Amino acid sequence: MSRLDLQSSPQDNIPNNGLGALLPREASVTATSASVLPRYLMWFRRDLRLHDNTALAAICELAHQNKAQQNNAQVTALFILTPEQWLEQDMSLVQCDLICRTLPKLATALYEQIHIELEVITSASFASSIDAVTHLCKAQNITHVAANIEYEVNELWRDDEVSAKLAAIDIEFSRYHDQCILPPNSVTTGDGSMYQVFTPFYKKWQSLLETSPPQCHESQPWGDNLSLNNQLDNQLANPSLTAILTSIDQLTGQALKDFQILAADSYADNDTSTDYLALLNQTRIDYPAGEVAARHRLDQFIAEDIGDYDVSRDRPALEATSRLSAYLTIGSISPRLCYLQAQKALRAVTALEDINEVMEVTNAFGGAADIQRWISELAWRDFYRHVIAARPDIVRHHAYKRSIDQKINWSYNKDDFERWCEGSTGVPLIDAAMRCLNLTGFMHNRLRMVTAMFLTKDLLIDWRWGERYFMQRLIDGDFASNNGGWQWSASVGTDAAPYFRIMNPFSQGKTHDKDALFIKAWLPELKDIPAPILHDEAKLRKALVKGGNYEHIDYPLPMVNHKVARLSAIAEFKGG
Repeated sequence: MSRLDLQSSPQDNIPNNGLGALLPREASVTATSASVLPRYLMWFRRDLRLHDNTALAAICELAHQNKAQQNNAQVTALFILTPEQWLEQDMSLVQCDLICRTLPKLATALYEQIHIELEVITSASFASSIDAVTHLCKAQNITHVAANIEYEVNELWRDDEVSAKLAAIDIEFSRYHDQCILPPNSVTTGDGSMYQVFTPFYKKWQSLLETSPPQCHESQPWGDNLSLNNQLDNQLANPSLTAILTSIDQLTGQALKDFQILAADSYADNDTSTDYLALLNQTRIDYPAGEVAARHRLDQFIAEDIGDYDVSRDRPALEATSRLSAYLTIGSISPRLCYLQAQKALRAVTALEDINEVMEVTNAFGGAADIQRWISELAWRDFYRHVIAARPDIVRHHAYKRSIDQKINWSYNKDDFERWCEGSTGVPLIDAAMRCLNLTGFMHNRLRMVTAMFLTKDLLIDWRWGERYFMQRLIDGDFASNNGGWQWSASVGTDAAPYFRIMNPFSQGKTHDKDALFIKAWLPELKDIPAPILHDEAKLRKALVKGGNYEHIDYPLPMVNHKVARLSAIAEFKGG
């Protein structure tokens, strides 16, 4: 079932728990008959961590409260592999692999740190997972299920269906806001509506957090949970951690294999002849799995790179960004933890600036402007989630500004699109960025904007084609952020780039990759061409044509004249 299959979208009617609230109103503890064993289930989705996991902390607290009332209680956990559903939603192979690699880490941490067992099952789709969850809850006599909210349409529909089925058999299902630092509907204008422009949203977001900073929720260890399970139910006796991990490895291995076969067929239209084994090996090096690895990367970024973030973030040749996006996407790290750690560094900077030790603190933590810039990126992440919660039609491939989108005569030229996909446009920065994406599963944020604007403005190709291609390739593919970025570049989204401001990919290269280090790293055939030529369209054309100084180099001429394409795009948006 794809996101487009749903004819109506359930609105998020889950009560806002606020910044400090841990348990929703419906999750309050009630007296339990001594003859009925309370059994609690934590349903993991895109929240694959222990630290600051709102639903996990809530269900553990609820179980402890029952225990305090002289009742026994049991807590277990569940994750459902849905490879066919992930394919429908254009998940990349490398993100599927990251999830599969993370699950054993999660299972080990749950077992060893808070004594909860993780069960992993496979279900083709969200639709089939509804019955799978219901069946599991009935079979294991679950009395209460907890999960964190996912804001996309299909996910909300799935949860509403599960909630209805569980309610029919007297099982509670509590859902919690967890993906954002501030949840949807909590940052609004004076009349209660959603901000349509980021800057005022960000100011209000900052103000709310200054008044009431977020708190990280810790899950209490469930000390005797494992031994209690064995004592109470021999038929459901818990396997050892080794057996749990063996089962998870078998299921994830099969799921990844199935997904790769399905993806190879489904994504064949945009096949870039990628060596998928090499790609997986590379991402496994670049992105070690698990919460510990994610938190180490956060600490390392704040200690070493955040000090130059405001400038270095736009230089693709540098490894100066946090590279936390993939971990945030699957929930291996909490966005609130990222915010709080950044704020901690910011307070240290401010305090030392006040005593005239600016140089020392800048080297240790970074300057205030750099830290604030990174915090604003966390706010952008929240902003785009708020957008899809307020406008669920966006999940069905509609533009935020539908009237503008519908009047544009978008191109559907497959040859042009394939050249963009494979990185053979003849525009060095574009081609280097696309080849980097295809071979690593990652693209620098500055380059995402430049390549997206080239596709939607220079080639005037429908932004939805590029949006989908990015999702199918990025290890950090996240619907809200990816969709928001593409609509921004195509000038059809909320707070989008004005249609007449079109990035010149050659001047972007000159500004952000002055010595062409990034370009030449990914386009080695251009290693002998001086950077000033690579950053000038006219000079590059002259150098590559017959009789030019570099006519022997096997690299295509730019497929469009940027100045001409820019004027054509402006005319289309202005008079379309």
